[in-house]
Amino acid sequence: MEYTEEDDILEIVQRWDNTGLLYGLPMYEKQELAPIFENVTRIALSKYSNKEVPRNISDLMDSVMFPICRRLYRRVGSDFDIEKMVNDLIKKVTENQDMLTQTDDKTIKDKPVNPIVSFCIEFADQYSDELINRKQFNETDYKERIVKMLKTIENVLLNPMMTSFIDRSSDNWVVIDSESISSNKGIRIHNQKVALEVFSNIIKDTNKGV
Repeated sequence: MEYTEEDDILEIVQRWDNTGLLYGLPMYEKQELAPIFENVTRIALSKYSNKEVPRNISDLMDSVMFPICRRLYRRVGSDFDIEKMVNDLIKKVTENQDMLTQTDDKTIKDKPVNPIVSFCIEFADQYSDELINRKQFNETDYKERIVKMLKTIENVLLNPMMTSFIDRSSDNWVVIDSESISSNKGIRIHNQKVALEVFSNIIKDTNKGV
């Protein structure tokens, strides 16, 4: 699902920000993770409705689904197969139901271990699919990505309007303007801050595929 209008993506971010699930993330990552939460919820609700999820694990699914999406996103970015991830998660939660609902306190080096937290970390760190495996940059891909990043940063810095965010939901990255108004100096300072954030985040995402 693509979101190209500023109002659409900001509305989605606001909705999920209010749940606390995006806490501590920079705005750019919120703008990518919120649609993932939106899509995983849609897929999960469809599976619940079609009775593809055993009733006895529905609460467990709700407990682990969003933390796993957040950790997986931080590991591989937004390019992963959400539907396959949900299907694999249903299977894993079903297989590990007893472990996830145990009340006995386990410890590692005298520190308590939460079975749900441990499960989320293990699943997110080990999950893989074709989209993830394909996201490995060869020398040509890496060069093209860096050139596109530098061109995007140039467009932000030279934008005569205040930049709201960069829409990277498709192959063509688009600079989305803000409706805010400022002086030329104010616009330049604002866009310089956005450019720095864009540079940092794209480099971080690029390194996930190096």
